[in-house]
Amino acid sequence: MNNIYEFQWKGRNRFGQKQTGRQLAESREVLEKRLQQKGYSQLSISRHFALPTAPKKEEINQFMQQLALLIQAKIPLKQSLVMLLETCQNRTFYRWQQETIRLIEAGFALSVAFKKQGKYINPQEIQLIKMAETSGNLGLILTNIAQRREKSEKLAKKIKKILFYPVFILAISITLSILLLLFIVPQFAELYGSKGKSLPLITEILFSLSHFLQHSILTLIILCVLCFLLIHILNKKTDLIKRLKFIILSHIPILKGIIQYSRIIFFCQNSSLMLASHIRLDTVLHSFLANKSDDILLQGSLATTLTYLKQGYRLADSLDPKLFPTDMLQMIAIGEQSGKLSPMLQQISDGYQQRLDYQIDILSQLLEPMLMVLMGIIVGTILVGLYLPIFDMGAMIE
Repeated sequence: MNNIYEFQWKGRNRFGQKQTGRQLAESREVLEKRLQQKGYSQLSISRHFALPTAPKKEEINQFMQQLALLIQAKIPLKQSLVMLLETCQNRTFYRWQQETIRLIEAGFALSVAFKKQGKYINPQEIQLIKMAETSGNLGLILTNIAQRREKSEKLAKKIKKILFYPVFILAISITLSILLLLFIVPQFAELYGSKGKSLPLITEILFSLSHFLQHSILTLIILCVLCFLLIHILNKKTDLIKRLKFIILSHIPILKGIIQYSRIIFFCQNSSLMLASHIRLDTVLHSFLANKSDDILLQGSLATTLTYLKQGYRLADSLDPKLFPTDMLQMIAIGEQSGKLSPMLQQISDGYQQRLDYQIDILSQLLEPMLMVLMGIIVGTILVGLYLPIFDMGAMIE
């Protein structure tokens, strides 16, 4: 595959107006020819140097949305992909789109082209696209996939926004505490040490921590950097860190409900969309197992559900009641009995989406005062430990 380069260009359009842009191409000549075909003249093209990065989720979602629009506008698949390739701004994603076009030209279906590359498009979406190619409603299914992706991304952003503030406040509290232990506490230790009097336990603990930090700060910094690098490498090479993070977060009481609601929405949205596309229920469950998810609890549970399903049990009876609440299982049972499981799953998803939005709003309002109290406790404990001996001035200072 040819190398891809990023170029900055300036020129005039067919109306004589100045225009600038940044675009990817195999060479300066290829880009110049492409721009001239669009009516640009007086071109000035220069190489823009930047390290290749993985595409953001927003870029992949935008690709799916635009592809859906082009297909629904009756533009041929290959032509649609070529049009999207010309607007791509990420080198890694550009190569992926190039390979997709090459596979389409070689006679493969779009679902096969996505599956062969094994990234960016998950197994559930590939299964949906495969069914859409058979039924002839590819544009509609791509639109549904794009909408589901957009909803999932909005939900992920909300959760990240909630998690960012606690981490930020905690980082400030730890930094402030370390600064106090390094620069303020030693001065009090010197003052109290010269008197030779016994100190309260909390003060002794503070002085011990201060002494440890003063003599081991460099070692701690090196260890922190090494741990960060190790986590970064493991995060890129395996899913271990993501799964550990998910397990830890799911056991935090304040986040447990949010994670459960997110799990239900994820399961119901995807299942509803796939069942509406006439994909068999066992195939739907298999797609969750094939999908690389951080939620190992859901994957383990659905593997058991699939086993029960093959033994003849209904879906409502096969799902784990520890992960899925009773009211949800009752609604699924009604959906199975009425033959309208897909609409029922969508209704469940919408209902839990409202609950999740409400819980996120409440949590975001409660977090700020709770964290300010936590920060006050941490700093206040240090200050109390420092000034407690002064309350007994007669014993400490002659």
